[in-house]
Amino acid sequence: MVALALVFGCQPAAEATNASVHFLRGAVERGGTIEVRSYQPGETVDGVVAPHAPECRSQLVIPLEDRRADAEQGAPPAGAALAFSPDSTTLAIGSVEGAIKVVRVPSGAVVAEKQLAEGSVKQVAYSHDGNTIYVGEQSPDAYVYALDAATLTERWKVRLADDIASSALPADDTMYGRFSLPGAYAVQVLRDGRVLVAGAHGWVTGEGRQNRARLYVLSAAGAQLAAYPPAGAADGIFLFPSVYEPEDGPGDVLLGVARSADGPAPDALPVGGLLDLSSSDLSMRWSSIFPPLTPWFKDVYFWEAVVRGPGFAFAGLGDGRAFVLDGTGKSTATLQPGIPVLTGGVPIGVGVGFATASPQGIWYLTTSTNIPWGSADPAARPPSAHPAENTVHAVKPDGTPRWDRQLHEAVAGVVLSPDGSALLVGAGPRESDTRTDLFGAVVLDAATGKTITTCSTVAPTDFRPVFAPDGGWIAVTEAPFKTGDGSVAGAYQVTVFR
Repeated sequence: MVALALVFGCQPAAEATNASVHFLRGAVERGGTIEVRSYQPGETVDGVVAPHAPECRSQLVIPLEDRRADAEQGAPPAGAALAFSPDSTTLAIGSVEGAIKVVRVPSGAVVAEKQLAEGSVKQVAYSHDGNTIYVGEQSPDAYVYALDAATLTERWKVRLADDIASSALPADDTMYGRFSLPGAYAVQVLRDGRVLVAGAHGWVTGEGRQNRARLYVLSAAGAQLAAYPPAGAADGIFLFPSVYEPEDGPGDVLLGVARSADGPAPDALPVGGLLDLSSSDLSMRWSSIFPPLTPWFKDVYFWEAVVRGPGFAFAGLGDGRAFVLDGTGKSTATLQPGIPVLTGGVPIGVGVGFATASPQGIWYLTTSTNIPWGSADPAARPPSAHPAENTVHAVKPDGTPRWDRQLHEAVAGVVLSPDGSALLVGAGPRESDTRTDLFGAVVLDAATGKTITTCSTVAPTDFRPVFAPDGGWIAVTEAPFKTGDGSVAGAYQVTVFR
């Protein structure tokens, strides 16, 4: 196994040949072999007593490109697009340098790999039968591809830049340049096999800053079945739509609507609010706009904390507020966990950047402390931590609080396990201290917030950890980081845990 993995550029975990017994989530590892089975704390297996808390052990490391220059220049850490196959046996990885690779889990054998984008791979998703991988890129063309899952042979592609406009590749030394390219910010397979795609583009021309965004539903063959807006791209930004589909009947697609372009916003676009569309034809059902949190903020900003559930919607804002709405867009609860507070005369706050939901409730994160832009020198270090920094919150579908759990880790990204019992929370780069022993991901009990296990990595992880569909494997993307002495440590790689 070791020789095979080295040939294919993947490294099995260093302790894979250790003959000792390890108790994992829903499995026991003996001599490098994982047996999926239940066990009770205190149970003895081969003379080893099962602990109360399972381990989370690295099983596979998949090296990607050399991105140490990102950390050296202070650029955002490189992320990767990750998706497990429906049977949880393979992992598709799209890199920031435009490559896609499919590997078997846990052996690391490479099924196929391909250099795809003149830019970055931003999204990957498997079809329900596992035979097709859909890929969305961020590039001058912003293509969405359908690829054969076994060979990565192209079946079809759609050019989003025809609608949301193109812009040129940035110079190599432009740290943030790739984010100015048009991109697919969502590629999601709907229940009936159709593909939901969100395209967005923010760039600068001689006439000022421009925005374009459009949402699409494509057939499995790549034909456009519906689009929003129906007449062409919107003068705004749609990022990371959330889909809820009931067992029968059409579902909902919830969007946070933002805008960074110069000039007045279109009257029909609910900038700084939510837009709810039918998943069948992308017709509008309702919209809701949130007022800015004055005096600290002039605008409303969303990231990934926009989720739709059965009969409710949730929106977390960059200003530290969160709103729960019913299925018609009427507000039912206003939460304010991260709004600015004064410390020594300096306002500090935290944003609500990530969320997930199920019929049982909503889970969201308040992330690292910041100083609201324009309230003080944004380069200044916050004088203290906000009381809600790096906290996981759980509320009922109507917004009633259930529990809060503050972590030592710098939280980034939250995913609900397929069975709804556990939360996977990423542990990313730390801005307020130089500790390097708090990277990786934390698995929490969704009902209580108690830690089930911690999956530690050498380097910070990005905000898109993933569970395999069977709930067993966990995959995270690590990125190089600058240490306290100014050197660069870690590597751009994907680590798979059990």
